[in-house]
Amino acid sequence: MIAEAEARLGPSVAPKRRVLVAEDSPITQDLLKLLLNQRGYEVDIASDGSQALDALRRNSYDVALLDFHLPGMDGLEVAAKLRAEPGRRSKPRLVAMTADVEGLLGHPSDCENFDHILPKPLDVYEVGKLVEEQADIGDNDATPVKHHRSRLTPVPRTEPAALRDLGHQFLYWPGDIEPTRLSSRGMQATLGDPRFDALVINAAATPSELESIWKHKALHLLPVIDMTGALGRAADLDGSGLHIGSGTKLHDLIERFNAQRALLHRDLVLSDNFGEKLIGRAFVSRRPLQAHYEPGRHHLVGYSTIAPSDLVVRESDLLTADGLFKQIFFDRLHVCARCNSNRLNVREECSRCRSAHLSEESYIHHFRCAYQGADSEFRQGDDLICPKCRRALTNFGTDYDRPGTMSVCHNCGHADSEPAIGFMCLDCGAHSDSATTGTRDLHSYDLSEQGHNFARHGGAYLGPGRRALRFTDLPIEVVIALNAAAKRYNDDARPFALANIFYENEREITAEYGARQFAQARDQYLDNLRAGLGPSAIVTRGMSYDVALMRDIGPEEATRRFDAVSQQAQSTLRFDLGATCQTLGPTSFS
Repeated sequence: MIAEAEARLGPSVAPKRRVLVAEDSPITQDLLKLLLNQRGYEVDIASDGSQALDALRRNSYDVALLDFHLPGMDGLEVAAKLRAEPGRRSKPRLVAMTADVEGLLGHPSDCENFDHILPKPLDVYEVGKLVEEQADIGDNDATPVKHHRSRLTPVPRTEPAALRDLGHQFLYWPGDIEPTRLSSRGMQATLGDPRFDALVINAAATPSELESIWKHKALHLLPVIDMTGALGRAADLDGSGLHIGSGTKLHDLIERFNAQRALLHRDLVLSDNFGEKLIGRAFVSRRPLQAHYEPGRHHLVGYSTIAPSDLVVRESDLLTADGLFKQIFFDRLHVCARCNSNRLNVREECSRCRSAHLSEESYIHHFRCAYQGADSEFRQGDDLICPKCRRALTNFGTDYDRPGTMSVCHNCGHADSEPAIGFMCLDCGAHSDSATTGTRDLHSYDLSEQGHNFARHGGAYLGPGRRALRFTDLPIEVVIALNAAAKRYNDDARPFALANIFYENEREITAEYGARQFAQARDQYLDNLRAGLGPSAIVTRGMSYDVALMRDIGPEEATRRFDAVSQQAQSTLRFDLGATCQTLGPTSFS
């Protein structure tokens, strides 16, 4: 019966996605196939351009990873030929892989036949994430269209006259950057190319559309020039009033940003982490993330950036707790308990029925019977008659006086000496009173000294306990060996450990003796470490830190062994490198 039910309902899981890897390096082929197979993809391999094009013609793929410099026919030719073929029902998302990004983007052929560019050396986390994203985009692109209809114009035809002939390289919205697509120039900028000077907003866009800029790498580090005049303080410069010959202010802004971008560590230039992006933005702009009032926003507050304000607050508070940001008090606002909005109407209202339909009246004190009430209670035409004892009040000061005013509700008739204070949420309609309505302190945020140092020196500044393993720092051979060690652990429970090696004294040695002297000492240290750990260990140099992969021992034993060998390895050096390690075991990779 179960088999019959399964036959009627069909398979319980979706069909596997299929990926083509076109790459001539056997090592890279093995790495990508291992990675994508582990994620549940079916992977085909092509070793040259002709094999790749033939596979793309014969089979249906979700994503194709094409090396730029394939033998015979390069990746650009493969992409161009595939795009030019008419009548295909579906085409895969095409991703270029290359260490020669500049050569790819400067090639006479049209690199916009690619949907994305993936720089080498490959980060295995980035590859997996990108393939999933591109496959999802392909799924959502249900209507077949000719590729050239979705391509973006590198420079819009309506380039503002005030920006011409200034000698700067601008990216444009729309054109180079749009919510779902980038031009080849936009792709180039996301790789941290320093030749782009600013992002020009050249047409009206919603805040959510512009916030998509923060989903890409490096684009948030460009100054924003607003030619629409609609962004207000979220832009770095209101360009709506610029005219030919008034480029000095713009030039100074660009120069300031460029100088700071040159100092920003590459860890933060190419970071995907939103908090690190905020640090980079504050560093290159050389100004705080300044809060200001924006009535249309849920929190009533925006910031001096086109990033989402709610994310700015959340991440900046976390960065403050980590000591990388410091808060600058801006204001204290009331907050809705139901929807967390700060958009509350503060009003006087009736303490009994909570209606805001109130008026203020003087109240009368009748001396004879001691009754007190609103003027309207006593008023009968032109006369004043006490509603309690029914006597006429004729002489002020003798029969009665008017000691003050009171609040009268026209909804229920209740009168009180003072109105109550209530809060009505403009977003969800929830009501609360002054006793139950909470408050929220809002702040501007600026870099702390520690934040400045992190921006300048990257992850190496934070200390071993807060550094993350990044596969982009590792040679492909080490990544493959690490995956193999993880497989042996899963199959046979054979332990392994990966030691990330950091140098606490790097900045001091570089400042006093120069980068070359530090590099020579580092190379000698690694040679000594290889000799001490023996042939079963793989010791290699990375970009921000070095690594040692030790097989058949767990992380605790690996740490003890590393400390002993490291001390001996440093003993023959001219400088104390301050070498320390962060040791990871199999559970760190599960």
